[in-house]
This record gives sequence, C-alpha cells and structure tokens, in this order.
Amino acid sequence: HKDWNTAFVGWDHADVSTPESLVRHWFAIIDDQSQSWVAGEYPLGPDGSPVPAVYVTAEGQDLQQLLQKFLTGAITFSQGTDDYLDDDIAGKGLNSPHGEPDEEGEPFSALEHAWDEGFGYFGAARSYDMMSDSDIGEFGYQDMDGDNQIDLSAEACFAASVNAAKRDLGAAETAPTDYTADAFQGFWAGRELIANVTGELSADELSALQTHRDQAITAWEAAVAATVVHYINDVLKDMNDFGTDDYNFGDHAKHWSECKGFALWFQFNPRSPVSDSAFVALHEAIGMAPVLQSADESDIENYRAALLSARDILREAFSFDADNMGDDHGENGW
Repeated sequence: HKDWNTAFVGWDHADVSTPESLVRHWFAIIDDQSQSWVAGEYPLGPDGSPVPAVYVTAEGQDLQQLLQKFLTGAITFSQGTDDYLDDDIAGKGLNSPHGEPDEEGEPFSALEHAWDEGFGYFGAARSYDMMSDSDIGEFGYQDMDGDNQIDLSAEACFAASVNAAKRDLGAAETAPTDYTADAFQGFWAGRELIANVTGELSADELSALQTHRDQAITAWEAAVAATVVHYINDVLKDMNDFGTDDYNFGDHAKHWSECKGFALWFQFNPRSPVSDSAFVALHEAIGMAPVLQSADESDIENYRAALLSARDILREAFSFDADNMGDDHGENGW
C-alpha cells in the first residue's frame, strides 16, 4: 500500500530510506562494534563501564532487539496485513480465486492458501483456542495430544500470537482484554466461511470475509500496540532507577529497543488505526535512542513527558482502557 523506497519512516539517519536499508544499517553497526571488540576497544555506557554486549551501543540501542522486533513486523505483520489478507489487488489476497485448486493436485484453493498464510504469520498454533494464556504467553506451547513431544507445526506459538497472550495476562482486572480469542475467532470464522463456499465468493460472502479479517487483524495489531505500551512503561521504570543501585543499563537499552522495534510495525498495515501523522508523532516522541542517566535533568524530564505522549497516542488510536496504561512512572499498567 506504500512505496517503501520513499514512504518508509521511523528511523532518521542518512543511510536509512527503506526497511532493508535500516536492517543493513543496524548490521553495519554491529559489524563495526565487533571489530572494535576484537581490538579491545569497547563502547562505554553512561557509568563509564563497557556496554554489556557487542550489539548494544553507547547510546542505549540494543540492536539484537531492534532487529528481531523490526524484522518480525516488517515480514510477518506486513505479509499478513498487506499481502495475504489484503483486498486491494485483483487475483491476490482475499481476491484470490476459489473455484479451483491453487495448483494441480492441491487440496486447497488460492484463497484458502492466502488465508492460511495470513494465519500462519500471526503465529498461532492450530490448537491456540484450547491453550490458556499462560500456556501461550509464559511457555509458548502445550502438549495437546499428550505424547510428551511438542509438534512445532501444531502445538507451538510464535511471533505476535505470544504477545497477545502476554498482554491478556497483564491486563487489569477492571479492564480485561482477550486478544488471543478475538484474533483466533476472526481467523477461524473466516476459514470456516471459505471452506463452506463452493466456487467463487459472492459479494456478500467477500464482505463477511473482510469482516472476519478485520477482527483478526484488529486484535493482532492491538496486542502489538499494547506491547509498545508495556515497554514504554518499562523504560519509564528504568528511568525511575536513575542514580540508584537498581539501575541496569543493559535492561534500559533492551526495553527501549523492544519499544522502538515494535512501534515501527504500524506503518505496514494499510488499515492501521495509527494514522500517518500519528505514526510520525509517535516516533518523534520515542526518538532514536533512550535518554540516559548522564543527561541533564531537564532532558530527562522532557523525555519522560514525550514517552507519556507516545503512550497517549496509542491509547487514543486503539481505545485502550486507562486502567491498562500505567501511571506517570510506568507502574500499574501493561
């Protein structure tokens, strides 16, 4: 839905203009730092000691987390929302043909293939609806058939499907969420609709399928947004520890980088409730690196306010309940 050669935003650097160039930029930093490490020259954190790992910068960027979180969104979320479950191109996504096998001898149509790809990119096990949030969010798997083995194709959960359970587990009792059920029910209902139709879908059937798609993706993306809120709160709590023995630079870098990496996802969904202008404002608030304890007090307080504004952008876009957002110090929320 966008030309990523010109429309990609969220990371302000001369070497970055596309999703691919951002990945290459981060790997180049790791490559440079690894050469320095071999030479015994380590970047120094805010307390003057070496950074905890070769992929952590002195500015507080954990490149391992940035890469993993960004790539998961740029690949799985983008492919799910803007390709296999999209409906803007004839013959692709939800507009794929359903009247004949996808390929000769296949037991599924191109439409079934597209829907199943979208479900796969969400990352849920086939038995997702029979697993508890603890099974999914704390372990990521469940031995459903009792054979003392985990079938990675049927009993394990990956990617955003795990984060959905984590946010359901972390929601306030006064504001419960069920992103796992909402997403799975959308995927299930859409797949059932397709399976019960012989031949091409009618206009009404396609409209119903789009509704099921929207339910699944809305829950999928809301869980990601709630995860960004979670890491904003973690960064606020890290900042609360400035100047104390509880402060951990590695944790601070990790939490900020998970926040930033997940927050880059929203631009990949053509139906995201985060508008282009809100997305820009979100990333202006999060910035390119965390503000560290070595900064001026005024800069620290300004960044704390910026993080709260970023959290508010997501609360408004996704209609999150205030009881899940946390207070000004990142406590009592996701």
